[in-house]
Amino acid sequence: MDNSVFFSLISDCLLALVLFALFSYVAHVSRTLYGIATWGLAHLAYTLGADSIDVLASALHQAGHPLVAMLAINLGAMLACAGMAGLAWALVQFIQQRRLHRWELAWMPLSLVPPAIAWLAAGTTDAQGLALSLVEVVALLTMIWQLRRLRGSLDKVPARMMMVTCALLICIYSSGMSDWFEGQGHYDINDVWVSADLALWFMLNFCMLMLSSFHAAEALRRGALVDPLTGALNRRGLSDSLDERRTPGGAAAPYGLSVLALDLDRFKQINDSHGHRVGDQVLQAFSDTVRACIRQHDLFARTGGEEFVVITAGMSCEEAIRLGERIRQSTGALRLLPHLGLRVSVSVGVACATRRIAVEDLMDLADQALYEAKRGGRNCVVHLHEAP
Repeated sequence: MDNSVFFSLISDCLLALVLFALFSYVAHVSRTLYGIATWGLAHLAYTLGADSIDVLASALHQAGHPLVAMLAINLGAMLACAGMAGLAWALVQFIQQRRLHRWELAWMPLSLVPPAIAWLAAGTTDAQGLALSLVEVVALLTMIWQLRRLRGSLDKVPARMMMVTCALLICIYSSGMSDWFEGQGHYDINDVWVSADLALWFMLNFCMLMLSSFHAAEALRRGALVDPLTGALNRRGLSDSLDERRTPGGAAAPYGLSVLALDLDRFKQINDSHGHRVGDQVLQAFSDTVRACIRQHDLFARTGGEEFVVITAGMSCEEAIRLGERIRQSTGALRLLPHLGLRVSVSVGVACATRRIAVEDLMDLADQALYEAKRGGRNCVVHLHEAP
């Protein structure tokens, strides 16, 4: 390995540390976003592992420590493969904004199988180079598959650039694999290969940093519009969302708009008997239950202590009433803190726009229906028709 390659790889390690710090900072600023910190840590692990194969092992071998060099090769390959699995993890978390499913958690141990086999079979640089290339190709294909989900106006350009970059990296790594299978494989990197590889990884990280910054800024904007305890919109968030959806004709609600006013029954008694911590758990569980019942584009907001509202479009009155009943039944099925024997119920008031009516008037009508539900014994759904 010549000096130019050596110093390029050392610079790569330093750049990975800087990127790790940047991704960690963005993740700290936007704590509600998944995947950003994972990407920075996974890329650092991948870089250190790959450079352990390319730089550390070579330096140890030249210093007359072949056994330690072999250990650096094999441990570096396992670290690099784990890093590639972590990068795939990070994109799944970031793009879908969720925790990993159990079967996705298996990617990490599965990524260690090829380098473990290579270690047992030969433990050489060539064997681990093949194992790492295999994991790299699979992880990059997974990343391309995830990136196609990003279709937002700000996401399109960096996401498409990342897809192209991943495809070019696949070409680089798969070419070495094909040579190996044809019996010509020899893990030997030169300054051209290193320059191309580093440039593509720089582009990949630059685009990911762009996406992270865009999403962090949006998360901060949304944070001012969302109730931090339940994740539902607050009053300001509901008002802004309604303004965005208003028809050009003004504030009138279009036909097919329905409002469901929700109020947890005897919530004050829960707070008084079990404390505010249990009350918060009830609010969070109820909010999760409502979100599981409504559609993704429906509006769900917390308008008071235990008062919520759902605004949905494109439903008939019968469908809106059925939605209210589904929320009521799902809430009644909650089993929170069984040792306390805690049961939760909700009263629901439903109002539907059968003519052009101000959204605020429709919400007032839903509140009246909710009042009737409370007066009628709670834990029920009441629908009020508009006055002619």
